[in-house]
Amino acid sequence: MADTVDNKLLYEVLKSIQAQVAIIREDTDSMKHRLTALDSRFSQMLSAIAGLHGDLAEVSGRMDRLESRMGRVENRLNLSDAE
Repeated sequence: MADTVDNKLLYEVLKSIQAQVAIIREDTDSMKHRLTALDSRFSQMLSAIAGLHGDLAEVSGRMDRLESRMGRVENRLNLSDAE
């Protein structure tokens, strides 16, 4: 009789452990999906930042060319910074 009680108790404990492991598994799967989504979003953000960096470099180049042209115009008109 004591063996039967011990087996039933052991069986209940094992069922409880299985249920808890199932919950942990579900939580882990959920976290994996969320982490994958975050990784994807992070990659998209890095691509967007790289695009912005390229755009900024292009604008900077344009400004440099405009500054050079403006300097030539000032020289032709004999303008100086003192005026």
